[in-house]
Amino acid sequence: MLLVGGLEPSGRAGLLADAEAVRARGGAPLVVAAAVTAQGRRTFGWSAVSPALLALQLRALRELGPIDAVKLGMLPGPGQLRALRRALRGVRVPWVVDPVVRASSGQRLSGLGRRDYLALAGPEVWLTPNAVEAAWLLGVRKIEDALEARRAAEVLEALGFGGVVVKGGHLGGRTVVDVLVREGRAHAFRATRLPRGPEHRGTGCRFASALATELGRGTAAQRAVARARALVRRSLRPVGDARSSAARVR
Repeated sequence: MLLVGGLEPSGRAGLLADAEAVRARGGAPLVVAAAVTAQGRRTFGWSAVSPALLALQLRALRELGPIDAVKLGMLPGPGQLRALRRALRGVRVPWVVDPVVRASSGQRLSGLGRRDYLALAGPEVWLTPNAVEAAWLLGVRKIEDALEARRAAEVLEALGFGGVVVKGGHLGGRTVVDVLVREGRAHAFRATRLPRGPEHRGTGCRFASALATELGRGTAAQRAVARARALVRRSLRPVGDARSSAARVR
């Protein structure tokens, strides 16, 4: 399971959180750093890994064995994206793209634009934006509710992605609704909102990594999303949440 993204030393987000999620789902993480970040309570900064070194990491991992799936997180810019695509040419496995452009605290993490992300569309590529990121990808001001999230997911999937999950954590209300669109069909996953303190970062990282792990082993779409959501909820509340449910959006 190949993880490409930013190294955040605390492990609350980024590659260390990715690897934790993969192991929790029974996978073996292969970690490639595209950037190194510093994210504390008052400190913030990051430095990009060069495209050449990124490509070298990927080449070395490919020499060691097959890759079952790819999860793409933080990428500093177009140079790293081009190096990634060249290095993984011919790798026909599920990709899960988490469009990480800003940190939870709002600072910019990437020089990629919406066109860079939309150009990744393909039948094996999944997109997992939150509501804010989905609005940015579509060039709209804001996504207000679950219905607009579903419409956004439908538009993004129609661009050629194999599946789209618009996560609803940024939307208001006591119930969190994540929307999956796959092969033109929409499904909503609902659960009671859990308290989330400032220490709970990296939920999107964990979700995308767990989803990629499941897709890489051939898990069906709805079950893969449900398992990834369950992992995130356990990270917020260890005892889990028996009230979580999934239902098709009508």
